[in-house]
Amino acid sequence: MLSRYKYRSCTLTEIADRLSVNKTTCLRVLRTLEREDFIRYHPETRRYSLGPYLIPLGNRAAELNQRIAGVMAELPMVARATGMTTVLVQRLRDDRLIYIASAEPPDDRVRIAVSIGQQFPITGAAFGKCFLAYDEEDDWDRWIAEGLKAFTPNTITHPERFKESLREVRQQGYAVTHAELTPGVSAVAVPIFDRLGRVEWVMACLALTAQLDDERIARAIARLRAGAERLSEWSGYPLSQERKDGGRES
Repeated sequence: MLSRYKYRSCTLTEIADRLSVNKTTCLRVLRTLEREDFIRYHPETRRYSLGPYLIPLGNRAAELNQRIAGVMAELPMVARATGMTTVLVQRLRDDRLIYIASAEPPDDRVRIAVSIGQQFPITGAAFGKCFLAYDEEDDWDRWIAEGLKAFTPNTITHPERFKESLREVRQQGYAVTHAELTPGVSAVAVPIFDRLGRVEWVMACLALTAQLDDERIARAIARLRAGAERLSEWSGYPLSQERKDGGRES
């Protein structure tokens, strides 16, 4: 909960209420986490936030996982080649998405800053479309039945247009959205597959919509797809062979 931007600093009551747990139990757990530096308590505000030990712990986890380390190493190369902030997005069990890594371009142009650990809805932008497009189409009806939320005037909320946008992503192998989740921000995203053909992560470039033109978008698509295909094949997914056999189209 505390890793989400809107709940990054909370009181005991707020945490207990949000998680629907007894305050005494919640306090006991928080004190245990605080003792191990996973959580930090601020006496002056009586609020809890993430603790400092999570920083080296997260870095160590990335170092030990060669797969994620390889993917993260790709981000600064894409950011440098495209001049755009490049992010890695993961799907959580509750179907929310989370930024797990990012890299900013080295030049001085205006860039999009993201907060690692920030979570957001799966139906709102290019990232989510890259995950949803490879779900069963019957699953799309569940999202439609729950109601497609309009985050901006550009968010697709019409059921048939929503489905068609996912079919396009699956056919093309990438997603491009303009201000569908955040006003003024565009995203170009591609899926990274595991060896079973499931979307494991999504890699994406972010930029201000006003700074983009067709040429920059095309360059971003090409660079992202090249990296994603290499990373997917590294995990054991035969993307190139499947294309030769007439599977997913370029």
